[in-house]
Amino acid sequence: MRLEMSQKRSGKIIKYMFRLYSKGCEYTIRALVYASSQKPNQRFSPKDVCKKANIPESYTRKIFQNLVKEGLFDAVPGPGGGYRLTKHPKDVSVLSIIEAIDGDDTFDQCVMGLTNCDEASPCPLHNRWKTMKQILKEGLEKETLEDLMVLEQLKKE
Repeated sequence: MRLEMSQKRSGKIIKYMFRLYSKGCEYTIRALVYASSQKPNQRFSPKDVCKKANIPESYTRKIFQNLVKEGLFDAVPGPGGGYRLTKHPKDVSVLSIIEAIDGDDTFDQCVMGLTNCDEASPCPLHNRWKTMKQILKEGLEKETLEDLMVLEQLKKE
């Protein structure tokens, strides 16, 4: 999800963009949708996931290492090794994925990109964003990896 705002200055249009989450997080979600569609406890390789999810392998390997640190994956090195999910997809919220990759403070930035935006010195959208952010976070907490898998399956049918 992106919010783009344009402002015209000296004849030039300047675009400001707010991203809900990083490109790396987008890749992670796509990779996890594929990975979670495997049989329970079945291992998968980053190469296979990347091919199926159409994402860059080098970046995904780094992401997978983060997911091991966060406890979402187990890693088994060597031949026949790979990764596997440590939790059932219904127990993994989209919010937890975003926070695992982008950090717990990912939604704390100013929606207008200002560095000095807080309760004491709010930007023009601060209070509106605060309300919307809470609703968004609650929705992302309820949405699970399993929900995304089902939606992906429906797309294929």
